[in-house]
Amino acid sequence: MVTNIGYHEMKSDIRLKIVRILIDTPEGLPLETLAAALGLTRHTVAKYVEVLRAEGKIRFTKIGRSKLWKSISAQVGVRFLRLDDLEDILRLEERIEKAGPFPSKSRLESLRETVAYHLRQDDPFLTLGAEIDGKLVGYVLAEVRLWEFGSGEKTGWIKVLGVDPDCQGMGIGRKLGETLLGHFARKDVKRVRTLVNWFDGPLISYFRSLGFDILNMIPLEKELTK
Repeated sequence: MVTNIGYHEMKSDIRLKIVRILIDTPEGLPLETLAAALGLTRHTVAKYVEVLRAEGKIRFTKIGRSKLWKSISAQVGVRFLRLDDLEDILRLEERIEKAGPFPSKSRLESLRETVAYHLRQDDPFLTLGAEIDGKLVGYVLAEVRLWEFGSGEKTGWIKVLGVDPDCQGMGIGRKLGETLLGHFARKDVKRVRTLVNWFDGPLISYFRSLGFDILNMIPLEKELTK
């Protein structure tokens, strides 16, 4: 028996596959080719792409009488962040917090100070924003550390990464990540690290897709009390 839950999961899975196929094919695909890649009928896929288009995740361009479907992520621009982006970043992070399983007001309060510090002090190549039609939809803050874990080599650190909940699954995080790693490489950084909660599967999968792996190190922590 197919339950409603299974049906909705199946629909979400197909929509995600469509977006991923189009992200991997920036030149776009006609509906027939997209349907063949999914193993579905043209009529079925037509319904899905119209929903995704209404959600603002994909678009089409006309070639003669045919439509060439493309991911909106092809329209995503990555730029350096500015100090006047601070409030937009905080509004974006507030939406991310509300959409997450463990919203934290204290985290948002401390984020303001962190973002402001990076925007004022850090290398602009390591504070990047992603936007669509002039609207900020994602950001990443990073830094280079010259002495880390007893090693004298330069190490890149990704400190904060956020993508608008309505735009997740569109390749925005990947575009930010790949652009940032390119900047690190040009600065002769050989290793890039970050910290992720062990239970945050989607974030771990994201970093694994960028080539990150688990370190053979153990993080240690001590809580200071008055």
